[in-house]
Amino acid sequence: MPSRYYFLASLPMLRFQDHAPISWENFLSEAKGNISNADYALLCNLDGGSDCGNAFLRSWNSMNRGLDGAVNDQRKATLGRDDSSGVAFRDLDVEQAGSAAFSAKNPLEAELILLKFRYDWLDREKGFEPFSEKALLAYALQLRILLRKDLFTVESGNQEFTKVFDKLQKDIITD
Repeated sequence: MPSRYYFLASLPMLRFQDHAPISWENFLSEAKGNISNADYALLCNLDGGSDCGNAFLRSWNSMNRGLDGAVNDQRKATLGRDDSSGVAFRDLDVEQAGSAAFSAKNPLEAELILLKFRYDWLDREKGFEPFSEKALLAYALQLRILLRKDLFTVESGNQEFTKVFDKLQKDIITD
């Protein structure tokens, strides 16, 4: 009989400063048959960004839209463009995270600020029921954040920068 309680208790602990302990595919394969079909369907639909009528995922998507909007508002202000988004008030924490990301010294630092904010938001919002549906969804989303964070390294960023810079130099010289 599938039980979210046993499944969540068997998962490795997640910490933002650590690497993801399992892959997304392994997580889903472990979840299949160990949680209800409804819970599994929610996990499978996380890729598409759909809330599937779930209040927690609706809040998650709303926070993400707000965070993206806060960063975009910073860009618009810097470029001197008029802000016609119609958003009068936004969560102060979201505004501060957007401002901190925009003020970061490089794109990697900005991305890490945004990932950390999202990770911490999930920690706060999942509540104190360790075996709830919210806890399952928060764990899955935090795992996805860690997997994304693991994709970014200074070395690969420098390699990509060098590749783009070399291409730009080549294009400028040939013009």
